[in-house]
Amino acid sequence: MSHALVFAATLTVLATTRIPWLAAAAVLPAGLAWIGVLSTLNAAVQQRLPGWVRGRGLAIYLVVFQGGQALTAPLWGMLADGVGLASAMLIGAVLLVGSALSVRRWPMHNAEGIDPSPSAHWLVPPLVFDPGPADGPVLVSVTYRVAPRDWAAFTDRMRQVARSRRRTGAVTWGLFQDGGDPDRFIENYLVASWSEHLAQHRSRLTANDRRFENEARDLLVEDTAPEVTHAFDASAGPMVRAPGSMTPPAYGLRPAQGWK
Repeated sequence: MSHALVFAATLTVLATTRIPWLAAAAVLPAGLAWIGVLSTLNAAVQQRLPGWVRGRGLAIYLVVFQGGQALTAPLWGMLADGVGLASAMLIGAVLLVGSALSVRRWPMHNAEGIDPSPSAHWLVPPLVFDPGPADGPVLVSVTYRVAPRDWAAFTDRMRQVARSRRRTGAVTWGLFQDGGDPDRFIENYLVASWSEHLAQHRSRLTANDRRFENEARDLLVEDTAPEVTHAFDASAGPMVRAPGSMTPPAYGLRPAQGWK
């Protein structure tokens, strides 16, 4: 907010003064504010993004930031050509003040609670066959048991879990309630390939994702844990059972460790 007000003051001075030394003095705080904005945004982007997607996020941020300037520069040139340079600067100053004041009405998203540190709290799924990295899509189904008093709170908390699934690789997601057993909720999400799902297990989950999962798990019926299954696309034929494989153990949440 303060940076925008500094820029607005600088534009006002440049639009109204004819004294060279005053204009030069006004540009100095604007330059400092500009450096402050860039430093703050660059640091925030790098701190808030998980490591596995940080490079992609920085690329998008730079394209939006610099592309926005490139796209709007001709518009400001046309405005200055139409109303005059001084008037264009004053209009820019008014817009900057308006944007600074709008933060009080529409504040920026509070990112203080975001923890992007890695959290490999899922173990590799136990399967009776060995899928290849490109095998897929993979349908992951998670079954929960929830008491009637917690149905609404559970579905509300699962919205954050849905965002986590999509953010880490799911292409579709849905939560369903069993019509014959209403205490039974089924989460289904589709991942493009087995390698994408393994990436969820090994590198894409964060401490925030774990927190969202645990918050939903806290509402499960006591002494129950989610049951997880992994299903593969069988339209091209069934998977081949690995030689000597045995039925895998139960797959769910460990009491104190998180998702298994």
